[in-house]
Amino acid sequence: MCLSTTCAPVAHAAAPAYSLAQSIPLMGSVKWDYLHFHAATGQLFIAHGKEVTVVDTGTGEVKGNVTGLHGTHGIAFDPATGQGYTDSSGTKTLSVFNPATLQVSKTLPSLDDTDGMVFDAASHDIFVAAGNSQAVLVLDPASDKETKIDLPGKPEYLVPDGQGQLYVALNDKNQIASIDTKTATLSATWALPGCEAPTGMAMDAATNRIFTSCQNGKLAVVNAMNGKEVALLPIGKGSDSAAFDAKRKLIFSANSIGTLSVIREIDADHFKVLPAVKTQIGARTLAVDEANGDVFLVTGTPEGKGIVKHAGFAPRYKFAPGSLRVLVYKPAT
Repeated sequence: MCLSTTCAPVAHAAAPAYSLAQSIPLMGSVKWDYLHFHAATGQLFIAHGKEVTVVDTGTGEVKGNVTGLHGTHGIAFDPATGQGYTDSSGTKTLSVFNPATLQVSKTLPSLDDTDGMVFDAASHDIFVAAGNSQAVLVLDPASDKETKIDLPGKPEYLVPDGQGQLYVALNDKNQIASIDTKTATLSATWALPGCEAPTGMAMDAATNRIFTSCQNGKLAVVNAMNGKEVALLPIGKGSDSAAFDAKRKLIFSANSIGTLSVIREIDADHFKVLPAVKTQIGARTLAVDEANGDVFLVTGTPEGKGIVKHAGFAPRYKFAPGSLRVLVYKPAT
């Protein structure tokens, strides 16, 4: 297993230059969670407390909000219908919304402590992580039928391979769970040595490599075929989100300490840690537009120095009211 920052010849390690191109103010509360870039429309959907805020990334204009929510975290879309899905952890429900009108069309029951949410192309289902429930909820968008998959730990985020397997970060167990999406059953659980509190999840389906960011400043690379950890790489602390740009072969981790970690994938087992991009304190979730390489983050203006709640982890901050904003980082052309 590769444990160093350099897992491949340095000749491959040209560092991409990212710079802050735009800061887009968001109205409302300073609560937020996951971001979803919707390539079909060029819109960025932001889980934003009691609403989902939508930004046109072409113009930088805030287009509106999906309202009537109660603590939203995940966002996903059904390509067959174009409908969007999000959660309300406060009411243990899911909301189905029209991305054009931003109106909620129906509300469905969910589980306790909903978090990440993804669409799986193999089963055509929506999968929702539910931490305190120690389960993943499976929703069939065609029938609204729901199935619960019990897990041995608290799921944080999840990523599908598009071929029938779904990988879930078990935050309290330092493990990854593998789920068969066609049968909605747990296939395996794998340990993540050196990774504490895995959160962000991304994947390169072409190389069968899973990338999970950990709260102790590490990113674990796992072989999706057998669960073997093939690399443990340094990132910034306070990551709550990871992403993979398949076009540029770059792995990202958004870190609340104010950095964006960037790792180049050379091949399935070789990686190069590139210089981190300086961002802003609190920017811990992200989304990527693979068409042009833009990286989107969200944060507010911190008040005070933050509080360290877990030794070795990043501080947690409170943010000034009305300060929430989208940060757009563009790669050098």
